[in-house]
Amino acid sequence: MHTLLNLSRATFGFVLTAALLLAACGGGGSGPAIKALPQTISYDSAPVLALGGTATVLAKASSGLVVSYSSLTPTVCSVNASTGLVTDLAAGHCSIAADQAGNDDFAPAAQASQSLRVLVNPAQTLSFGAAPVLTLYGTATVSATASSGLAVRYSSLTPAICAVQTSSGVVTSLAAGNCNIAADQPGDANYNAAAQISQTLTVADGGAAVTPPGVPTGVSASLGAAVNTVEVRFVGPAFSGGSPVTGYSVASSPAGLSGSGNTSPITVTCPSACVGYTFTVQASNRAGAGAPSATAEVLTSYQIKATFFEPDTQPQDTIFTGMFTLNSTTRAVTGLSGLLTESMTGPPMITVPLTYLLSSVSDGQGGLLVSSFALNTTNVYSEGGFAASSEGFYYGFPSAKHPGAPGGVGNAFVTVVVNPADPTAALTAAQINQLAYGDCYPGGMMGDTCMTGYRGRGTMGGYPVVQRITRQ
Repeated sequence: MHTLLNLSRATFGFVLTAALLLAACGGGGSGPAIKALPQTISYDSAPVLALGGTATVLAKASSGLVVSYSSLTPTVCSVNASTGLVTDLAAGHCSIAADQAGNDDFAPAAQASQSLRVLVNPAQTLSFGAAPVLTLYGTATVSATASSGLAVRYSSLTPAICAVQTSSGVVTSLAAGNCNIAADQPGDANYNAAAQISQTLTVADGGAAVTPPGVPTGVSASLGAAVNTVEVRFVGPAFSGGSPVTGYSVASSPAGLSGSGNTSPITVTCPSACVGYTFTVQASNRAGAGAPSATAEVLTSYQIKATFFEPDTQPQDTIFTGMFTLNSTTRAVTGLSGLLTESMTGPPMITVPLTYLLSSVSDGQGGLLVSSFALNTTNVYSEGGFAASSEGFYYGFPSAKHPGAPGGVGNAFVTVVVNPADPTAALTAAQINQLAYGDCYPGGMMGDTCMTGYRGRGTMGGYPVVQRITRQ
C-alpha cells in the first residue's frame, strides 16, 4: 500500500495513460474483451432472377467466417442456407438476408440484406398517356412508358409538321396538320427491344387573332462552363399566340443581367459567380413579348472527393466520394451524400453510406463547412455531435451497446468545404485543415474507439490531405 501511495506523479500518469489506451483498443479490464472483435457482411452485385428460375447471391463476412442465408420474402423466393442459391416462387421483389453468428474471436455480425427483382418476362411493351393539345407553333409534351421501367426515346414521323426532343418528349409545332410522334425502347441486358408505337397530335389553329405568346415552362438555371456565366434552360410556351415564336429573352432579379436567343439554353454573363440572382424567360412573336416565366434559382450539381491520409493502414486511405447541389442564389448546399471508405477493412474496403446533410456553417474564410451523416442524427462520439475534444469513443459509451454488438448502433460523418463563389477552386491549407471525418460503424472501430481523421486529433494519426470538386 505504501509503495502504491509513494508512486511519483509521472509514474501514475503513465499507468493511467496505458490503462486508457488498453480500454480504447478493447483490452484491459476483466472479461474476454478480445472475443468481441466486430465483423461486417458485404454482398457482391445482385444477380438477375427470372420468374421460375434460379440465381446465386454471394455474401462475405469481413472475418472470413462462413455466412448463412435466409429469405425475407418467402412467398416470392426461397434460398439455400449454405450455398446462396435463390429459387423464384412468384413475381415481385425477392429479399435475401445474410447472417454470421460469430465465434470465440468475433462478435455476431449485423444482418445484411440484398434485394433481387424478379423479371417476369424479358419482353417489354410501350404505352402512351393521353395525347396533349398542340396548337399551331406551340409546344406540348407527350409521355410514353415502358413496362420494363426503362427510359423511352421519341422521334417525329412527320418532321415537316412537328419536331420532338428525344428524351423529354417536348413537341414543337412547325405547321398545321397531323403530328405523329414515335416512341422506342431499345432494351438492355435484361429486356428485349420493344415494338415501336406512335401517337398522333392534331395541330389546332390558335385562332385568327395574333396575340403575344404564352409563358415558357420548365425554366431552370445552372452555372455555365465559362467563368461567371449562367445557362438558363426552358421549354417554349404551349400557346404561341397564333404566330411563330421569334425569340426568347432572359432577365435577372435583382435587375441588370440579361440574355437572348432563339433556343434553349441561353447564356447570361454575370459578376461574382451569379451569387444572389434568379432568372425568368419571356417569349416573343410578331405581336410582342409574352408574360415572364416563374423565377429560377441557380442550381448546379457537383462531384466531390476528399482524402484523409492513414499512416497505420497504408496503402489504404479514408476517402469520401460523393455529390451535392450548390444553390448560387442563396449560397446554400443541399443533397451532400456519398460513400466513406473504412481503411481498416479490405481490400476491397467496406464503404459507409452518408446520406443526411445535417450541418452547414460558415468556415470564416468565405466558404461553407458542410457535414453529411450516416444516421439522421449528429450524435457520433460519446460527448455527442462533432466533439472537438473527443477521445473517439462511440456515442453512448460506455452504457450503450457497442456498435459491433447485436443491436448496437454507430454513426459516421464527413465534413467538407464548399466555396459558393468558386466551388472547383483549390482549397487553401487552412481550409484543408478543416476537413474531418468520424466513423463509429462496426468496421471503423478499434475496440470502443471510432476511426477519426482531422488535423491534429485522428485516433490513428489520420489527417486530411486533399479535396477536389468537379462539375457533374
